[in-house]
Amino acid sequence: MNVDGSNLVAGRLSSKIAKRLIDGETIVIVNAEKVVMVGRREEIVAKYKKKVDATVHSNPHFGPKYERIPSRILKRMIKGMLPNRKVTAERIMKQLKIYNGVPITLKDTKFETVSGVTYNDKHDFITLKEISELIGGRW
Repeated sequence: MNVDGSNLVAGRLSSKIAKRLIDGETIVIVNAEKVVMVGRREEIVAKYKKKVDATVHSNPHFGPKYERIPSRILKRMIKGMLPNRKVTAERIMKQLKIYNGVPITLKDTKFETVSGVTYNDKHDFITLKEISELIGGRW
């Protein structure tokens, strides 16, 4: 299944994709930087900034490392909705490919949209591209 991520809500998309991955489908998502997170911009950016800036005081190079690239942010969201067994999650994640933009090899492919996850301009939102730029992501 090939999915175009433009104007799709991140959390809803992640849950639908996770269910399909568990069922055994192979999924390719393009335009990950155009996926939308609904909520106040300041709160969302502050949440991600706090995660990215977390370090250990004794050695700042240690500590949790959070991704800053839109495709990897989305991949981590989907991974969080999979079963907790490490072997199972790793096997399932091999069925998923996520790209920022549309790669040359997939230019002529027809993309689907997942039902029930499109964004309808009623609330504040921010795209994954804007989040990653504000927290220092370069790709």
